[in-house]
Amino acid sequence: MKSYLNFKREITELQYFHISTIYAFDETENLLHFWRRHRLKFDEETSLNHIVSQPTNFGTKKSRKIKRRKNLNEIIFVRLISALEVFLVDLVRDAFLETKEPFKKQDLMFQLSQAEILSIKSTANFFNKVINKECRKLSSSGFSEIIKYYKKHFYIEMGSFSPGRSKMEEYHERRHLLVHRLGRTDSQYRKKYNTNKLSISISDEYLNECIDDLSSFCNMVHNQMKYQLKNEFTVKSQKTKSTDRTLTLNVEFENDMNGMSYFQPDYEFWSQDEFSVFSDILDSRTAIDANTIEFIISGSFAQIRSYTRIINRSQKKEKFVVKIIQEKNKSQEKQFASRILDDEILSEIEKKLPEQPWITGIHKIIARELEVSNKLVSTGIQQLIAKGVFKQQINGILVIDEEE
Repeated sequence: MKSYLNFKREITELQYFHISTIYAFDETENLLHFWRRHRLKFDEETSLNHIVSQPTNFGTKKSRKIKRRKNLNEIIFVRLISALEVFLVDLVRDAFLETKEPFKKQDLMFQLSQAEILSIKSTANFFNKVINKECRKLSSSGFSEIIKYYKKHFYIEMGSFSPGRSKMEEYHERRHLLVHRLGRTDSQYRKKYNTNKLSISISDEYLNECIDDLSSFCNMVHNQMKYQLKNEFTVKSQKTKSTDRTLTLNVEFENDMNGMSYFQPDYEFWSQDEFSVFSDILDSRTAIDANTIEFIISGSFAQIRSYTRIINRSQKKEKFVVKIIQEKNKSQEKQFASRILDDEILSEIEKKLPEQPWITGIHKIIARELEVSNKLVSTGIQQLIAKGVFKQQINGILVIDEEE
């Protein structure tokens, strides 16, 4: 998902920044020591055509060297935790794009005046208001509240993911002390973590461990979210949707502008006396080539009949061509549903898994035995780990939670 790709990119950039800045510190310090040791003059060209400017506020004493690296590590650490929180909120946005099922709350009232309702130009505009309100509230919550949110809405137990809830909370509390108290500890922190230190710092070892922990944690959250959206919510939404007819359409456009309005999610039309939007009947959209897009639509007979009549009448005028490739029947839908990871397949995967640690590629061996895809088994293993049936392992090595 986009949120996870952005998080990985941010982590990589921070690592590059840390390495390159340490390199710049080392090179500058070594150069200044060399210049002073050989009593060379600043701002004058040497025999090697090299000029070094008089340093300003760049002390070469050991205390200044330690202070520079301390500040650098603290800055990067604060941004790391911020990147984690941005990922957890943006992942909710990505989930909202996939399905609206987790956000359908009977106990939550979304109040709008009649003027506001009639001012909304499309369903996309209204959905934007809903998800922005949801994410704004989540952004102002602490890590513990985010854990509760994921458990309540997506059935994801983030607290059980490596490196464990207590360590993840300590990362957040340490960030809080750095941002709001310049690293000075309070009595609550000292009591909770059994320490007498009046201030905290971020060593290179601690920073690298944090990067590894956050990378592993976010990977687990991302994989679990994909699993939940595919198995817990997508199937449910398919069951509740009234589908009398399903069509696959190939639409060839003369250019990007002609006729595209009919295929936008917020395109509005009437089916008999009911108001409908294209997003209500759109199941998927796939680009075939530069000028051709495949749309799979489904809905009631009235919706599909009304919509196909509109585009058939409009295609000549708007210069696009619509071809109905096929109509799916119920046997095809059942065949598709059988490929979804369900409790039965999950149970079979659990029985096939030997004692840990597993060898690399164990999911491929089990996939061959069960005659299913490697991805299906890999997703199943991640789900079993998330449920606590098995331990998390990396490169054949078990990851032990400190709380145990």
